[in-house]
Amino acid sequence: MKSESAEAVQAQNATVTVLFYDAPAGLEMYNAVLTDLQVSQSGRVMIPESFRRGKSIIAVLEGECTILNSLGERVYSQRTVG
Repeated sequence: MKSESAEAVQAQNATVTVLFYDAPAGLEMYNAVLTDLQVSQSGRVMIPESFRRGKSIIAVLEGECTILNSLGERVYSQRTVG
């Protein structure tokens, strides 16, 4: 019986990767992995207000993801030829 209740608690926690810009008009995209987040009864991951503050969240991805390339990344890496 204990193992069933432990599984139920574990199922209510999630690990996600969040893609975001600095608000209100950041140009560089960032990502962060958040763990042990609560999941609502409707199935939505509850991202804490303390994390959301000052960010424009673009996407929430299930699990831990590695971003290989992102929009704007090449703009900052290009050198001006003149």
